[in-house]
Amino acid sequence: MNVDEKLMAQCIRLAKKGKGFVSPNPLVGSIIRKGNKIIGRGYHKKYGDAHAEVNAIADAERKGFNVKDAELFVNLEPCAHKGKTSSCAEFIVSKKIKRVVIGMKDPFEKVNGKGIEILKENGTDVSCGILEDECRELNKFFIKYVTKKLPYVTLKIAQSIDGKIALNNFESKYITGSASRKAVHLLRSEYDAVLIGRNTALSDNPSLTVRDVEGRDPLRLVIDRKNTLPSDLNLFSDGNRIKTFVITGKSAAESKANKYLIRMPDDSKVFKIKNLLKLLYKFKLNSILVEGGSKLFSQFVKEGMFDEIYFFIAPVIIGNGISPFGEIEIKSLKDKKILSKESIETLENDVLIKYRKCLRE
Repeated sequence: MNVDEKLMAQCIRLAKKGKGFVSPNPLVGSIIRKGNKIIGRGYHKKYGDAHAEVNAIADAERKGFNVKDAELFVNLEPCAHKGKTSSCAEFIVSKKIKRVVIGMKDPFEKVNGKGIEILKENGTDVSCGILEDECRELNKFFIKYVTKKLPYVTLKIAQSIDGKIALNNFESKYITGSASRKAVHLLRSEYDAVLIGRNTALSDNPSLTVRDVEGRDPLRLVIDRKNTLPSDLNLFSDGNRIKTFVITGKSAAESKANKYLIRMPDDSKVFKIKNLLKLLYKFKLNSILVEGGSKLFSQFVKEGMFDEIYFFIAPVIIGNGISPFGEIEIKSLKDKKILSKESIETLENDVLIKYRKCLRE
């Protein structure tokens, strides 16, 4: 790695501190260097708060440094528009910073090169595309949200080594070990919402909260077409500390205590996943973690409306149980669903395999 890449890697690490708190904004970290010395660091801490570049400059100035003629490193193009905060590009120009090193151009339509234009038009030296692949991976939720106008979707599947997520009587607690469960809690904290189906709500009675790790609890979503789930389930009985939204049909019964309704525009027996995701986008949810069950997993895969699948695999054999995609019927192998392996990780006795959806099958 050259110096620019090393400092960009530091920006990415800083940006990750905002996971779970900045959505629907992107994760951004920034570093100020003058001469060979890092004089300021900052990251976007919370939606609506100051951006990373502003925080990095403030950090340097608090320490008594003058940022004039310094270099600013940031993993995402400085914003050009005035929204919750003022334009970062204009602010950088006002501070007479001589060089700005950017990880990737911001795909948001109100920026998308305009921040770079402001910098260049005012004589600032700009380098862009430093560790771009890593920067894009960091903000994969944000990129899909602003370019496709849909939330990023990950299917989280805990299964036995023979591919079963539950016994035939729906018992599934617990297939995987404690290390996998802890990893799932951390994963939840990074997503805007967790989604399950009606059967999973009834059979597992999950809380879908973040425990044993630091992080914020996601919103909870459960599909219940007629809004008939009992109100004493864990999803509804924690004193409304975390909101649970019930996704219902157009004509479903009114809500009971501690239930918030999201009504689909129709009363279909099976909701179209794309229509659901379009609706969730309007609620400013840029990432959804789908945690079951088999019908819901199958529907996301059949419609091709997912981005990644995380398989938490335990070294146990269940035999005649429930498969994660048992609702999918493929009559010819030429129609099989193909995934692209992303990574493999060992979690004590379990294995986590991450796959991405192939753009071409």
